[in-house]
Amino acid sequence: MTDRLKSIILTVALFTTTYAVAPAYSAEYYVDALRGADSASGQSPARAWRTLERVNHAALQPGDSVLFRRGRVWRGTLRTKSGEEGNALRYGAYGDGEKPRILSSADLSDPSLWSRVRDGLWATPEPSFRDVEDPCPETARFASGEWFVYLEESAKGSCDERRFDDLDGAEGWRVVCENPGGVATYFQLTNQGFPVRAERYIALKIRARSSKPFTLPSSVLTLMMSGRPWSHYGETLSTDMEITDKWEEYDLIFHTNVDAEDGRISFFLGATIPEGATFDFVVVGARELETSAEDLGKDVGNLVFTEPGAVEPSPERATKRFAPTFDRREYPGFKKWTLEDVKEQGDFWYDVDARRVYLKLDENPGEKYASIEAVLRPHCCVCSGHDVVIENLAFTHTGGHGISCLTSERVTIRDCDFDWIGGGDLGGGGGAGKRVRFGNGVEFWDGSIDCTVERCRFSRVYDTATTTQGPGQDVSRNLVIRDCVMFRCEQAFEIWFDHEETVLEGCVFERNLCVDCGRDWSHIQRPNKIATPILGYGLTCKKVDVTIRDNVFCDSSEYFIKFWHDRVGEYHIDNNVYWVWPDKEHYQGDKYFGFDASHKKPLLTWDEYRQTTGQDAHSRWLEPKFRDYEKDDFELLNRDELKAGPLTK
Repeated sequence: MTDRLKSIILTVALFTTTYAVAPAYSAEYYVDALRGADSASGQSPARAWRTLERVNHAALQPGDSVLFRRGRVWRGTLRTKSGEEGNALRYGAYGDGEKPRILSSADLSDPSLWSRVRDGLWATPEPSFRDVEDPCPETARFASGEWFVYLEESAKGSCDERRFDDLDGAEGWRVVCENPGGVATYFQLTNQGFPVRAERYIALKIRARSSKPFTLPSSVLTLMMSGRPWSHYGETLSTDMEITDKWEEYDLIFHTNVDAEDGRISFFLGATIPEGATFDFVVVGARELETSAEDLGKDVGNLVFTEPGAVEPSPERATKRFAPTFDRREYPGFKKWTLEDVKEQGDFWYDVDARRVYLKLDENPGEKYASIEAVLRPHCCVCSGHDVVIENLAFTHTGGHGISCLTSERVTIRDCDFDWIGGGDLGGGGGAGKRVRFGNGVEFWDGSIDCTVERCRFSRVYDTATTTQGPGQDVSRNLVIRDCVMFRCEQAFEIWFDHEETVLEGCVFERNLCVDCGRDWSHIQRPNKIATPILGYGLTCKKVDVTIRDNVFCDSSEYFIKFWHDRVGEYHIDNNVYWVWPDKEHYQGDKYFGFDASHKKPLLTWDEYRQTTGQDAHSRWLEPKFRDYEKDDFELLNRDELKAGPLTK
């Protein structure tokens, strides 16, 4: 081998080694809601971005950091990207002051936003849409492909491409329904495989007619993922459509919430289209819209009022209908399902068709209150990827979830705050159909692998502070929830999985402090009261491995553990501290532990629970001492005595 060849080989080897071990370039991006600009580079505080939309559409790489300026507020939904194993994408904070806040709410504080409908009843303006002059390029491809019919069970029908001479030869589709099947999902008309871009209002114009007229409810129209787990890609804002035997034009309006390439529109016609009907339709095209500032989206799950100054609440306001904050300034409204139910001060109803709020109040709401937050249904944050760190952020005022994690792997959520979470209409029907409200602090849907929630603070959550759940064949492995403070939420930790092949192992709930479950606004308002730190619904897993240890469970208006399943023997529950306030009402007396409720097994006392299950053998019934309970300062002054509860940083 010549000296020159040896030199070339050595040079190549050195270059390859250097390239292989060189760390990937990581960038820091800054976001400032007050002084930022989306046209800036974002790569220094002086050149910060401004909006969540700019963050959501940024081409971030593994190892990058997105830092929000402390003391600032954003409205909307943060949608995280993915990092890679060992090189996570980080979302955090910079600067001084309070944690950056991300709200999914609309500010209705301006008196001009309220008009008197009649004495004692006020309403927000009806929103309007207008066309966007420079639409997103992908808009033209929205639902532009072929349509087909998907059938199940007894449903029978077909979908064929047609040219309609009475529409000047327009090309469209003819759906023939021989048997609708009777269930909405049995007869589906779908279009799939088109791109979707987040935070857009898209109007899909169609012409339609039917040989047998029928009403097409907006609730049967869904924008979703093309395959499993069939996640929703947005909300439908259209009103119900009356399909006659004459050609009519209709606008199907969607508010998108993801960036994806596999969009799908589905008409769930099984309970709607008449047997023997011939349904013709033509897609005219899609266009992008923008909405007026007062648009309230699909649902208002709550109204949060702030008094101008501290007030002494009346007994009725404090216990029957409202739950004020410790400084007695903030109160929730009381959501009703029909306008006829709006009878008492603070009652409100959301008109899903007109997208307006009707509120019972003795004067203009904007003049009575220092601020009014209309808590909207979209989540504050959607984490649909892997290898993500979310830290030092506050997620508040959402009718949905604080953070919704979808099939997540290696996600860490730490040092975050969650407040005023939930209350949204789960079905989106505005009172039609099931009347179910929902909302969790952090939700892991379809399981989770190697995920951690630590040192977070949860308060005023409609459902549960943290949960792992899913209906499909899932894996929830190595989920750790630790060192968190959860107070005045309906529940603290929930598990349910409905598939018999699901694996649930290595789930740990440890060193958390759970205070006053069921002693806040959600418990007062909800019809299905289930106040308990630990909650379990259906659990038909092939493996269950859950550890609950070293926690402090301080008071609950109903239970400490409530399971609808009989798998408590596969849990590991020990070294916890339990306590109830003797001067407060407890709806179940001294029976705080319930198992296999689906088979109506009786509730158990503390001693009966330990003797029956063998769980909590080394746990104690002791009183925790707080720095200042009245001001929500739950630092434990006797942690050494308790030997449980959160570790401080």
